[in-house]
Amino acid sequence: MTRFLRHARLLLLCLIAVLGLALLVVFYWPEFYLHSARQALERRDFAAAHADLERYLAARPDHAEAHLLLARLERRANRYVEAARHLDACRRLGGFTEEVQLERALLALQNGDFDARLEQICRRHAVPGDPEEFFILEALSHGYSKIGYLPEALFCLNRMLEIQPDNGYALRRRAWIYSTWRKHDQAEADYRRAVEIDADDRTARLGLAQLLLDVKQDGAAAFEQFDRLWAVQKDSPATVGRARSLLLLGRTEEARQLLDDWLRSHSDDSAALTARGKLALEERDLVLAESLLRRAVALAPAEPIANHTLYHCLIQQGKTSDAEQCQARFQQAEKDIKRLDALMQHLKEQPDDPDRRCQVAEIFLRHNQGAEGERWLLTTLRMHPDHAPTQKLLADYYRRIGRHDLADQLATASKPDERDISPPSRKQPGR
Repeated sequence: MTRFLRHARLLLLCLIAVLGLALLVVFYWPEFYLHSARQALERRDFAAAHADLERYLAARPDHAEAHLLLARLERRANRYVEAARHLDACRRLGGFTEEVQLERALLALQNGDFDARLEQICRRHAVPGDPEEFFILEALSHGYSKIGYLPEALFCLNRMLEIQPDNGYALRRRAWIYSTWRKHDQAEADYRRAVEIDADDRTARLGLAQLLLDVKQDGAAAFEQFDRLWAVQKDSPATVGRARSLLLLGRTEEARQLLDDWLRSHSDDSAALTARGKLALEERDLVLAESLLRRAVALAPAEPIANHTLYHCLIQQGKTSDAEQCQARFQQAEKDIKRLDALMQHLKEQPDDPDRRCQVAEIFLRHNQGAEGERWLLTTLRMHPDHAPTQKLLADYYRRIGRHDLADQLATASKPDERDISPPSRKQPGR
C-alpha cells in the first residue's frame, strides 16, 4: 500500500509538472513569434515578419506593439485599410500614442493625402539619427510621387540612399523619376544597381528592360532582361517585351510564334495585338494586320502606336476615311504626350500650379486612365479647393462613370474648409 501511495504521488507530481510545462508553453510560445518578427524586421524580411505577427496576434489579440508593427508593414505594402484597422486597435488598447500619431500621418501622406500639419509631425522625426527617419522618408517619397512633387520625392530618396546605399526600393524609385525626366543614363545605372542587389526585384528589372528596349534600342540587352522576367512569370509585359526584343534582333519566326501562342489565351491584350498586327503589316498580310489592329484600338482607343500602325494598314488598302480617323487619334495622342512632358517639366518648378495639374488630369482621363486622372484632380482640390476647372472636370468624370452622388457633392460644396485639407508645405524633410 505504501509503495502504491509513493507511485501515486510520483505520478501526480509528474502530471503536475507536465501540466505546468504545457501551461508555460501555451503562455510563452506566442512570444517566440513576436521575437521572431522583430528579428525579421531587422533583416528587412517583411514577409516573414508579417506572418509571425499574424500568428502572434491570433494568440495575443490585445497586444498594442504587435498591432503597431503590423500596421507599418501593411502601410509599406500599400494596404491602407488593413493598416488603419491595426492602428485603430492600437489606439483602442491605449498604447504607443505618439507612435500611432506618427503612423497615421505617414499613412495619409503615403496615400497622397497631404496636409501641412501631418508633414510637420513627420518632420519632427525625419532627422538624422532618428530610428524612424528612413521609413518616414520612404512614405514621404511615395506620397510626393503620387501628387507629382518629384523634386521633393527625389530629395527623400537621395537621403534614403545616404542612410542605406544598397536599398533597392529607393534605387528603383529614383530610377523612375530619372526616366520621367529623361535622364536615361542615370535611370539605367540605378535600375542596374537595384537588380544587382536583388535579382528577384521584378519592378526594377522590368524598368531596366523597357528602358533598354524603348530608349536604347538594344535588342540583345533588352531580350536578356525580358527573358529572365518571362522565365519567372509569363505576364503581358514580359511576353510582349520579349517578342519585341526578338523582332529587334531579327528573330521574326520566334517572335511570331510567341505572340500567337500568347494571344490564343489572352485575346484582349492590346499591347500583344498591336505588336502582332505591326508584324503582320510588315509581312504584307494586310487583312490579318487590320483585324488585329482594330481589336487593339477598340481596347485602347487613344494608344498612339496602335492607331498609327492601323492608319498605315488602312492607307495601303485604300480605306482613306477610316485611316483619317486613326490619324486624328494618333495626332491627338502625340500632342498629348508632348503636352504631358511639357506640363511635367513645368510642375518640377511649380508643382502647386492648379491649372497645369488640371491639364495633366485631363490628359490622363482622355487616355482612359481614370484612376490616375481622378487622383490628380483630388490632390489638386486638396491644395486649391475652389479651383473651378478642376471641380468641373472631376464632376464630369464622376457623371461619366455613374457616380452622380459624388458629382452632386462637388456641385454643392462651397466652403474650402469643408475638405479639412491644407496645402502641402514646400519645405522638404530634414531641411
